[in-house]
Amino acid sequence: MTEAVNTRSDGQTSGLASVGAVLRTRLFELTVLVWSLPFGVVILTYFQVRRVPAEVRWALRLWSSGFVWAARTICGVHYMLDGLDRVPDGPVVFVSNHQSYWESIAFTALFADINVITKSEAMDIPIFGWGLREAPMIPVFREQKGRNLRRIVKECRESLASGRSILLFPEGTRVKPGQTKPFLRGLGLLYASTNATIIPVVNNAGHCWTEGFQVKKPGHIIMRFCEPIVPGRDPAETATRLERTLNREKELLPGGSFC
Repeated sequence: MTEAVNTRSDGQTSGLASVGAVLRTRLFELTVLVWSLPFGVVILTYFQVRRVPAEVRWALRLWSSGFVWAARTICGVHYMLDGLDRVPDGPVVFVSNHQSYWESIAFTALFADINVITKSEAMDIPIFGWGLREAPMIPVFREQKGRNLRRIVKECRESLASGRSILLFPEGTRVKPGQTKPFLRGLGLLYASTNATIIPVVNNAGHCWTEGFQVKKPGHIIMRFCEPIVPGRDPAETATRLERTLNREKELLPGGSFC
């Protein structure tokens, strides 16, 4: 009889926790909506008259910081930066695994003036996407497969020369925890052409940050900055090393299959 009572009690506790998670997620969404409204007004008014990329990037970073704050405060999604001291001064190329849209937004909050290589469709997302377009970020056009790489390399070189770091998700799309996807071609060419230091980054955001309007799970996201790869090495070997490093290191994070 006691076991039956405990089972019911545990079930009620679990049910209440689930309801609480749903309510926190909905409250978070409402908070982000309200937070986004003034930025939408600025984009549709001020930025139509005065489009200064540095100002757009400042506004985008402020919006992203509010998003990350709301995720932590309301949903209980905290984060930890491991190995940040490995990131040198000056512009670099961050190469990161991609599990959710949380890390995309977090990068723009954490690093001023970062230039994200992103799907052109992302620039149509209200508020955040408009900010990406006007920042400007580097778009990838699906219909221009043959010309994308040459243009991206050119724009990356220009961005680095201007002092802006690059963020690249070489998997090309979100990859769920525990899964891998071959890296897109061109990573070796980008490394050789930019002559920039590459910082491999892994995260386990997908364990907390589910897609779309699904319930967000409280927890700790780890962003680990791995050993830098300096310029001057063999491009093909570097691309292979990067893929192995990211696939190995992300599985060593909490929730990974090797932890």
